[in-house]
Amino acid sequence: MKITVIHGQGHKGITYKITKTVLEFLADADDEINEFFLPKDGPSFCVGCNTCFMKGEEFCPGADKVQPIMKSMEESEIIILDSPNYVMEMSGNMKNLMDHFAYRWITHRPHANMFKKVGLTISSSAGAPPSNTVKSMAKQLKWMGVPKVYKFTLISNALNISTISSKKEAELKQKAEKIASKVKRRAQNPHASLKGKIMFYMFRKMQSSPDAAWNPKDRDWWIEQGWIENVRPWK
Repeated sequence: MKITVIHGQGHKGITYKITKTVLEFLADADDEINEFFLPKDGPSFCVGCNTCFMKGEEFCPGADKVQPIMKSMEESEIIILDSPNYVMEMSGNMKNLMDHFAYRWITHRPHANMFKKVGLTISSSAGAPPSNTVKSMAKQLKWMGVPKVYKFTLISNALNISTISSKKEAELKQKAEKIASKVKRRAQNPHASLKGKIMFYMFRKMQSSPDAAWNPKDRDWWIEQGWIENVRPWK
């Protein structure tokens, strides 16, 4: 099994600790784990040039950074996104990477493999609930076609890993074991969700319309995949 982990921060704090604990319960010795740390492994800021939409993702100014991460995601059964809770949202580094993935949204050129994956979003905070952060990251994966995304939050009551209490560490470990079990079960039985299928058919109709000619790159992708006809990405 392959797992892609994207860390929305470069430092190895509490959120990183959560992710590593989940992986201890989730991954077996023969599993392949690819980790990316932002901003080091990520692209520079998206400039909104629309090149990925209109010409192709390989022509993006940041393609040399973007494509290795996307390739890893497409080849993995499990995708994990983590980010500390920064002003009630994901880190700017993570958001920037998600901006570069917009061409893979169901509205444009989704990859068939994404409809059979499982995602996990992780966030911690010192006090304020990080629920919005994990929901925001989960939304990005769902719009790329990922049918099931689990969410892990922890209010640590600590500023860093060295000040976290033993009680909170025990809570972290207990929650990590539980959610790792859920993720693993889902990964062993991948299937598309009803919501994902509805979204697919909605945008299939859009791409089948003569009005879709505004972006031939997207329309050609849907035709090449056979999705305008009878092929479906989850089969």
